[in-house]
Amino acid sequence: MRMFPSEPTPDTVLSCDVFDTLLHRDHRSQFRRLRDIAALSSSRLAAERGIARAPGTIWRIRMEVQREAYAAQAMGRPNGDIRFQDVIDATARLLALDKAGGTILHEAELAVERVQLTPHTALFDWLKAQRARTGCRIIAISDTYHTAATISQLLGQLAPDHPIDAVHTSADHDATKRSGALFHAVLRQEGLEPGQMLHIGDDPVADIAMARAAKLRPWRVVRPRYVRARRKFDALLGRLQAIMHPPGLSEALESKSA
Repeated sequence: MRMFPSEPTPDTVLSCDVFDTLLHRDHRSQFRRLRDIAALSSSRLAAERGIARAPGTIWRIRMEVQREAYAAQAMGRPNGDIRFQDVIDATARLLALDKAGGTILHEAELAVERVQLTPHTALFDWLKAQRARTGCRIIAISDTYHTAATISQLLGQLAPDHPIDAVHTSADHDATKRSGALFHAVLRQEGLEPGQMLHIGDDPVADIAMARAAKLRPWRVVRPRYVRARRKFDALLGRLQAIMHPPGLSEALESKSA
């Protein structure tokens, strides 16, 4: 099977998923990534503001806020998505942090993302070759709680010469690929017929089945099996560690050793 689709025609708009397509995550699971974000947030709050908040406390509250946000969204707006800034604001309030403290939480997440993401060089090279050959428009479509501005920032920092013309996110449109609604919203905003868009992504449901249902032309790129296996193992390990050392116990141990 070819890595990428046949060369598109000049009137084709190339659409790409972001996470694990344009930008590859490493082997760490979301569970572990949020723990890393909590640890960095804790250290930065202490160093920059003199505020003591244990990593376990930050992690626990962040997990609860995010879980409740997704539950509320599923009940009220099943085709929509939550917004990162709303999660950060709620987490900061529960941690009794001011606006500057919330900014530290926000920046810590993006700092961890920059460390744990790497550009898919082969895909970027292919996209740039198609741009040079046909002048085609290239966009990114992502199911994420981040705004297009944040995704554009990450792309600019990790792949400075990328050819992406526009970014569309589920947070901005309040519509997801997984429901199919985001594809329809992007087609309307871009002024396209479905057959004009070729969508590249890794998720068999959101990027392939739902793109096909919206009459787009989908193409799947898949991470190596060992990466997916390591990520599943990492998630399992993280959950076992959380059971053995829950946040309350971890904080007690930290205070005794301080």
